[in-house]
Amino acid sequence: MACSNCCYSLIKNLTLLIAILAIGIPLYYNSTNPLYLQIRVIHSLISIKHMLVPDAARPKLTAEYRAFEGILGSFKSIQYDPMMDPLERVKQMRASFSFGKTIPRSSECRFKKELFKYEERTAEAYWINNLKQENKWETDQILLYFHGGGYMLGDFQAYSGFECHISRLFNMTVIHLEYSRVPEHPLPAAVKDAVTLYGALLQQGISSSRLAIMGDSAGGGLALLTIQAILNRQLPKPRAAALVSPWTDLSSSGESFKRNRVIDVLLNSEHIPWMIDQALGPNRDQLARDDPIFSPLFGSFNDFPPLYVVVGTAEILEDDSRRVVDKARSQNVDVTFEVGEHLMHVYPLFFFYFREARDTLENIRQWFEGKF
Repeated sequence: MACSNCCYSLIKNLTLLIAILAIGIPLYYNSTNPLYLQIRVIHSLISIKHMLVPDAARPKLTAEYRAFEGILGSFKSIQYDPMMDPLERVKQMRASFSFGKTIPRSSECRFKKELFKYEERTAEAYWINNLKQENKWETDQILLYFHGGGYMLGDFQAYSGFECHISRLFNMTVIHLEYSRVPEHPLPAAVKDAVTLYGALLQQGISSSRLAIMGDSAGGGLALLTIQAILNRQLPKPRAAALVSPWTDLSSSGESFKRNRVIDVLLNSEHIPWMIDQALGPNRDQLARDDPIFSPLFGSFNDFPPLYVVVGTAEILEDDSRRVVDKARSQNVDVTFEVGEHLMHVYPLFFFYFREARDTLENIRQWFEGKF
């Protein structure tokens, strides 16, 4: 009987513990998404381990960052059959692209889709508003956001969680551009979509002084290509632009492409040449990868708006940012450059997980505030 009572008590306590966790964990992380909650719980547990085991070589990194880095580093890169049809490979890559599950969208965030028309071209985009006390869609400042993903991955569903966050943090309406992706639409199709969105907003009577542009990775490169195209068309330039680990050189001529190959936990350098081929399209053999049409590093930065550039020193695209900063400054552009020592590619996007990301986003917020 005593043993039976003991088992009953154990089962009762376990049931109570499970019930508390089932209620408490979603409340603590403000989400009911099971995959996101699983990632957060695992990350929190690994963070505790890193709190107890310091990193002597990188003492300034938080335990939370090192835990997240370790999680990403534990994932094995998918190896694709080199003979696979490119569209089928991209389809599989898109299906496994999990950024939206890592950064889920707030239930309070509002959004609406709109088709923008300019010079007989149409671009699809989403207005995003996550402000607490804002009934109208347009705030005084509007941020155009161009997502990353090698020009082939990512969309509104994947990035709206991050965009909703920066809408509230920056106190801005965000417009997500659903640009034409490769390989279905090789470059410069995405640039044409971005110019269409920008031109349509100007036609709607929105002053360029109210507009800013932000992008990460390929989206950061797209932001630069767009500004160069805007200036070539003699359209009024945006107020400012923020670039997070921008991909600016499709010729991969930066030294960091080799220097940081082993320590980059997000980008696999072996996959980059194939991605570049898809970005350039079927006529790739006749195209120069350092052509300014595709690689903004080799274009002009004359009369550019102020730039905020962020890059980590643990990514293969580190020199893409450093060289853009050097060239822009040589052409008298107002550039603020933030280097994340030992930090990964597009690290500010993972604001849920570590302080380094939140600190950099706050720096960008303050910078935008000063430019407006």
